[in-house]
Amino acid sequence: MKTDINIYIITSEYLKNRFNHLNYQLNKFKDIFIKLEFNINFIQINNPSNKDIEKTIDIYKERVNVNKNDIEDIDFKKIVSSLNTHQLSNYIKQQKALEMIKDGNCHLNFIIEDDVLFIDDFNNNFAKVLEMIKTLEFDLFFTSIALNNKDDDYKVINSFEPFKVLIAKSSYFITKKCASNLFEYLNNIKFTYKIQLSYYIWENRETIKSFIFNKNLLFEGSKIGIFSSSINNNNFLYQNGEYIKLTQILANNEYIDDEILKEAENIYNNNGKNNADYQHTLGLIYYKNKNYKKAKETMIDAILNLNKNDGYISSQNELLNNCINMHQFEQSDIENVLKLDGIYS
Repeated sequence: MKTDINIYIITSEYLKNRFNHLNYQLNKFKDIFIKLEFNINFIQINNPSNKDIEKTIDIYKERVNVNKNDIEDIDFKKIVSSLNTHQLSNYIKQQKALEMIKDGNCHLNFIIEDDVLFIDDFNNNFAKVLEMIKTLEFDLFFTSIALNNKDDDYKVINSFEPFKVLIAKSSYFITKKCASNLFEYLNNIKFTYKIQLSYYIWENRETIKSFIFNKNLLFEGSKIGIFSSSINNNNFLYQNGEYIKLTQILANNEYIDDEILKEAENIYNNNGKNNADYQHTLGLIYYKNKNYKKAKETMIDAILNLNKNDGYISSQNELLNNCINMHQFEQSDIENVLKLDGIYS
């Protein structure tokens, strides 16, 4: 007997650079789900857009409460911050998916975002989970988070034990009952969707069955380096091992000599060329090498690449602010700038 499953796809119309990628991934999902006796139904959710949010912002302002005093848990209190319209758009799209699940008839549901990434090396792991969820009692099962260990056995782990705050929510299974409860919980907006989902799980940890796997399943394009983040002011490529090596070079050295710099440049040239997140980190490494000119140039290139690839840029963007700050250390072009006519001259 086949198992019914609805797959909800969170997309953004303006992120056209993700369309071909997403179609390729959906074909992969289709193949493996059908092979394992699932009846699948794809449902796309691409509104409200950030522009829609801007036009009706007063409606959403009534729902948003980012007062830290209303948060009891100290760890979550520390990460309260204002939300941008891109984050609100993602939040409402996710809630819209939950509403459709709540009002529908399908017990088993899968929510994915448009940067979800299926890597063939982990097909067997994902297939194992698909077999498990047919009979497993669960509320949430996150597939873009894994706690890898050397154990040969397949195991599910409570998500809140290693991750009080989720590191990803780009793909997860959810039951109809859990979606109904979570939908109501989301009406009062306190955080970005990922953090609010984490808060919900944490507050209900005594009863909720929220799981991750002990093997890699799926990946997130914006966390492996294929795409830039479209909603956040900073982005850490936690699923990219070479990028992590680069950040460790930055973090572990107060001063970076030329030998260490060469190692960092090799990592960048071999793995992250023209990737804005790699360039941002490399720019900071040049700064620690006291090569301020190269640091500034690298960060300017990073900003240009972030913009070209539809990455989110605001006045609070970490890369943008580091790039601006770098200009106080390197002003070799100041004479040319001073020759320009002033705005009010």
